[in-house]
Amino acid sequence: GGRCEFGLGAGWAGFEFDAYGMEFHRVGQRLDVMEESLRFIQALLRHEPGDRVSFVGEHFSLHNAACEPIPIQTALPIWVGGGGERRTLKICAELADGWNVPFVSPETFASKRDVLASHCAEIGRNPQEIACSINVGCARDEASLQRQFGMTADFVRPGVLVGSTAQMVEQLGRYVEAGAQQINLAMRAPFELGALDAISDAIASL
Repeated sequence: GGRCEFGLGAGWAGFEFDAYGMEFHRVGQRLDVMEESLRFIQALLRHEPGDRVSFVGEHFSLHNAACEPIPIQTALPIWVGGGGERRTLKICAELADGWNVPFVSPETFASKRDVLASHCAEIGRNPQEIACSINVGCARDEASLQRQFGMTADFVRPGVLVGSTAQMVEQLGRYVEAGAQQINLAMRAPFELGALDAISDAIASL
């Protein structure tokens, strides 16, 4: 019914690239690939029926390519994921309809949202045209956090809702105040059903 949205990031987990036999390039090159990808994907997802797309870049070339069937939406929303302030948010300001960042604190989210707005100002774009969302984790306690995230627990900790239902409500409210228009729950296996119940209660309390 037209609910599809497209999200793209530069990638960060080298082991995932290894698993699929893909070279894990330096971050600058991965961002170059992401930016170039966004340009031709935007054209593919937003052409008229029967149109073809040609594109010549450093990493990709398309010759009379088509995406069929085309999306129901006239302009299918394209999201960029990541928090890099110099390149990622600049690319987002120019090419994206939405921005998502995972596992940062409300304060960091607000700061990065301000950086995104400044990049928009540089190119004359209204930052209100870009939807802003945050991925958060959810854990009842420290043991739950460790079970879900293992070695990455300390990295994701600023963006994990922890504690009682009331504490989670307070944390969700801080993200909303920081400008989050959408909050995505990003849990990891083994799934903590108790934590899921807690976040459900917190959402119902808002």
